[in-house]
Amino acid sequence: MWKPFKDREEAKEQLKRCGRWLGISENLSFLLVVIAIIWRVLKFDYYGLDSTFWFLLAIFFAICSVAPHLHIASLQNLLGIESEHK
Repeated sequence: MWKPFKDREEAKEQLKRCGRWLGISENLSFLLVVIAIIWRVLKFDYYGLDSTFWFLLAIFFAICSVAPHLHIASLQNLLGIESEHK
């Protein structure tokens, strides 16, 4: 169940948590793209996996990183954090 933030510090803590998940999912998607390219170039055929499998995993994690992006953008807009630093 969603509940409002108690104060700005709680919202900033949630921004940090979303930023960590965002970094993990983006880096994982980039890593999987690199694995897929290497897989295709070297023509590996271990376990019957094709490079398409790695590209699909990369796309999955890239799509998963959209939610933290939207959450961070909405929280920054809601709290006016952008204007605080100017």
